[in-house]
Amino acid sequence: MTLRYSVLAPFLILLAACNKGDKVPAYLEIPAVSLTTTTAQGSATTKITDVWVSIDESFVGVWELPAHVPILSEGQHRIDVVPAIKRNGTFDDRLRYPFYTTWTSNIPLNKEVTTTANPVVEYIPQADLWIEGFEDTFFQLNTTTDSDTLLTRYLPAEHPELLYVENSPCAGFRLDPEHRRVRVYTDEDFDSYGGPAFLEIEHRNSVLITIGLLYTYNGSGRSEPYLYVPATMRSDGSMPWNKLYVDLSSFFNSPIAERDIYIEAELPEGSGSAEVYLDNVKLLRLQP
Repeated sequence: MTLRYSVLAPFLILLAACNKGDKVPAYLEIPAVSLTTTTAQGSATTKITDVWVSIDESFVGVWELPAHVPILSEGQHRIDVVPAIKRNGTFDDRLRYPFYTTWTSNIPLNKEVTTTANPVVEYIPQADLWIEGFEDTFFQLNTTTDSDTLLTRYLPAEHPELLYVENSPCAGFRLDPEHRRVRVYTDEDFDSYGGPAFLEIEHRNSVLITIGLLYTYNGSGRSEPYLYVPATMRSDGSMPWNKLYVDLSSFFNSPIAERDIYIEAELPEGSGSAEVYLDNVKLLRLQP
């Protein structure tokens, strides 16, 4: 019985296809989505992994980049592309990023022809950004008194191997048996405006990083880990940069006060050294 169905299956599929008529799609190729920023918005780095695609305001589907989208239409049509990211770096939690605009363009489509689009998006006008890009010698991230090393600024001319983007500085810390632990933190007492809140951060690290939360609740100061960020070290010894979008919406919409964020690393037992580098740290919220 199984053999008979397996033989009939291609015939049935072909018959079903014939019954649908001669609908032949056009194809929309989207290699990537890029971001453009103003000077006040900092670096234009992104890690957009997926797109929500619509044609004439009718939803077509979700596509992983690079995307090859079949569309059963031809002629001039309005195409909307909404960029999406991996929330908290999780593979199966992909979210339309609330702080990027939607890209819209009128594109001519032709059957069996692939048309390439290169969407460019911006931060939405309502986005309020706090930024630490390590462009200045004065850091907006403080180091706790119980840390046994300091956050150091690395210049591209002196450390070209650390260059991430735009020929700009980065910062980081190097751990060894005499300098085992470090925690850096914001000291802003961030308010909550309501709505989404995300931390964007670029990192390059050979050891686990902890992103944590500092706040006051019922008059008591508290500290708790929020997200553990694995090392970017590869088996071949390379250590690439990665970008992370951390969803802090629940934290910024909770009945607490004096919200701040910390980043922490500790040398594992038995390890001789570790490195952590950071760049383009941004906190995005909606303007009040």
